[in-house]
Amino acid sequence: MTQVAFYLVAVLLLLGATALLLRPPRKGRAAQRSRPAVPSEFFPVHCRYFPQVRMALSSDDALYLAGRASAPVRRQWKKCRRRAGRLYLQGLREDFARLNRLARLLSRYSPQVKARQEAELLRLHLRFQFLYQVTVFRILLGRPAAEDLGRMASLIGSLGSRLEQAALSLDLPAGVISS
Repeated sequence: MTQVAFYLVAVLLLLGATALLLRPPRKGRAAQRSRPAVPSEFFPVHCRYFPQVRMALSSDDALYLAGRASAPVRRQWKKCRRRAGRLYLQGLREDFARLNRLARLLSRYSPQVKARQEAELLRLHLRFQFLYQVTVFRILLGRPAAEDLGRMASLIGSLGSRLEQAALSLDLPAGVISS
């Protein structure tokens, strides 16, 4: 009887984790669809600032503050550092959502898109969502997350580069992205 209960709880936890990984961003999708597509809307903005964020989240600052600052100052610094990490993480999620929207738009107008490319986009989406959730937990626990943020920024950068190459190789109708 206890084994059945254990397996039932495990299955429920796995379903809950899957639902968390696959949930859409908090901004409504209807609001995104109602606006016209503007080219600048697809550009990743936040991932460009990863070097500055990496410096801000560096563990060298903690070592420096350990010997020079009081306990309340260190607590405030840690709180601000976690907040900065969360805000940057939200920005990376927005960047990925922008690129994902561009990929969907390109696939709509491209007859060359095959199931393999769609599966690759789904795989990248799942990988990003997994990294996002892991990084959220690391930040909430106060653990260093700069490496995870770097992986996410790199994933966004490579996806952006691949989408740019795909967009250049397509012969899109006038006004698809700019109107």
